[in-house]
Amino acid sequence: VTTGSSNMEEWHSLPRQLAWELRNSKESNGQVSSRTAECCCAYNMLKLTRHLYGWTASPHYMDYYERSLLNHRLGTIEPKTGHTEYFLSLALAGARKSFNSDFNDFWCCTGSGVEEYSKLNDSIYWRDADGIFVNLFIASDLNWEEKGFKLRQDTKFPEAPGTALTVTSARPQQMAVRLRIPGWLKSAPAVKLNGKPLDASAAPGSYLSINRMWKTGDKIEMELPMHLSIDTLPDDTSLQAVLYGPVVLAADLGAPPPRQPRAEGAPPAPRPAFEVPKLKAAASDPTSWIKPGDQPLTFHTTGQAKDFPLLPLNSIFEHRYLVYLEVS
Repeated sequence: VTTGSSNMEEWHSLPRQLAWELRNSKESNGQVSSRTAECCCAYNMLKLTRHLYGWTASPHYMDYYERSLLNHRLGTIEPKTGHTEYFLSLALAGARKSFNSDFNDFWCCTGSGVEEYSKLNDSIYWRDADGIFVNLFIASDLNWEEKGFKLRQDTKFPEAPGTALTVTSARPQQMAVRLRIPGWLKSAPAVKLNGKPLDASAAPGSYLSINRMWKTGDKIEMELPMHLSIDTLPDDTSLQAVLYGPVVLAADLGAPPPRQPRAEGAPPAPRPAFEVPKLKAAASDPTSWIKPGDQPLTFHTTGQAKDFPLLPLNSIFEHRYLVYLEVS
């Protein structure tokens, strides 16, 4: 669901046997692997996706790019220190994020992460001979110097479901501004141009092209209403992940006990056991058992033996979490 790939840097079963991977792949000490979804893999998949998009301009690739960026990449760098992760664990027994240290832990994914976080603006905008593609909803400024054309994007997405784009142009000029209409939307979104509803839109998974003579002060506003949805593992549909729009939500299982130091070369200590929630719920209607919280992008279960909060995976750093919930 995060677009992550690999289990202990490889795969141990046939394709699409992901529940099997999470339940049966063993570490050298016999414990079930928690080292799923290596960060270097996700980093390289973003590079590959960008390359393929450059050939095709298919919005399908940018749906993937956004899902990976929001869920696998953001949230794997520790905001207080800048330390990065090796794996983004999806362990069914619950997981905790683990980051490198200043001097004793420096992995391939540390180097990739340092490079990647320096170029997060790579794919917000693209251009061709006809104009601009707006692919990601990130507060930013575009400066197309050769054209004397600037575009400012004001948004708090995904905390707020919409974006606004304002033009500054050295002179009036004809071009196409193409807005990506995400595949996760339920229907064509409402769009305004200079405060007036646009009498055109486009289906999810496509582009809305606005081709006109642009001048300074022109403004586009687009709504991006999000909804809850469920993503299951292909070989076990009882293991379900929850999304809100493109954002993967994880069960917040609270603070773990302190980690015990271990001697150099010693195997990892057994992970302390803790309660993993099992749910009774209607998988076809997540709104029947998931309710919104008091803050944007926060939710909680309802009607369970023990309810718990659901938060964006990219916002959980110190607590234990669970992405794939067992639902019956």
